[in-house]
Amino acid sequence: MALDQRQTDILLTIVKNYILTGQPVGSRTVAKDSSLSLSPASIRNIMADLTDAGYIEQPHTSAGRIPTAHGLRYYLDSNLEVEPVSPEVREKIKSSLTSVGPDLSQTLSQTCKILSSLSNQISLVITPDHQAIRWQRIDFVLLRPGLIMSILVMEGGLIRNKVISVDKEISADDLVKFGNYLNEHYQGKTLHYVRSSVLAQMKNARIQFEGLYEKALKLAHESFDDSGRQVYMEGTHYVFQGSDSADINKMRELFRMLEEKSKLLKLLDKTIESKNISVILGQEEKWDELSDFTVISSPYSLGGSNIGAVSIIGPTRMNYSKIIPAVDLTAKILSQLLREIYENKAGQNLPG
Repeated sequence: MALDQRQTDILLTIVKNYILTGQPVGSRTVAKDSSLSLSPASIRNIMADLTDAGYIEQPHTSAGRIPTAHGLRYYLDSNLEVEPVSPEVREKIKSSLTSVGPDLSQTLSQTCKILSSLSNQISLVITPDHQAIRWQRIDFVLLRPGLIMSILVMEGGLIRNKVISVDKEISADDLVKFGNYLNEHYQGKTLHYVRSSVLAQMKNARIQFEGLYEKALKLAHESFDDSGRQVYMEGTHYVFQGSDSADINKMRELFRMLEEKSKLLKLLDKTIESKNISVILGQEEKWDELSDFTVISSPYSLGGSNIGAVSIIGPTRMNYSKIIPAVDLTAKILSQLLREIYENKAGQNLPG
């Protein structure tokens, strides 16, 4: 059903009042707050049409209406007017992220903290999916006999270190040969491709491994065998603000989902491929845990590719006009900072 101007005005009045108050909106309120010169009776007729079309619904026995997910989506996609982020808030985000220094984990953790404080909602930041990033080079450093450190440099200059136990007979010269061999074969390939290739070759019993080849593959496998992905989270206490006892079960379901890393990654990974900010209404996703919540998420990038996401989870009736631009700006500032930190390092020689 395509909405005419009167229907659109009434729907938007209901959405904005519901976001502001959390209460069902009646025809008298619509008559007072909308720009239409219509009687409450005429407005009730239009509200009935909007109800039949699935844009609004009548909760319980209330005379008022609240927007459905369909109605909220119409508002978000067609009529949302965002509030520009002030220069003061922009500077607050930037100074907060630069204050922790060039450490990726600390930068992402700080991003989570500042976004939660700005939005008064639960904030989430997922670390890069290294499997989608391309391999630049790998070096091995002998720490002592039987113990080495692998230094994997990825696209954009991201570095991943891992300490690995090896045969005590392996020398520093051997490690140089291993690194040269792997870099020759896998430079420019995604870690997902490298991982799959290494595993396939290691499991192929028909291949008669030459010593150097076999040991290099084993070291490559151990260097990035785990995905290493994390989900930083802040602001869970905001869920309880303005809630009553009737919301307890819904909050319990939400917290159960937040505790399941796999579910969070499944949800947030959907937004990484998007070029723009995503607004996911829990009711649309048919996830019971998110039925009364919305996820606003924006990807952050490095080396021309989206590698992670900055998100908030809040109640369905949150202040979208203010929160959406805050999430989007935070992701953009984070991307800019990562470029400054890591892309400037790309191509530099590793220490040691």
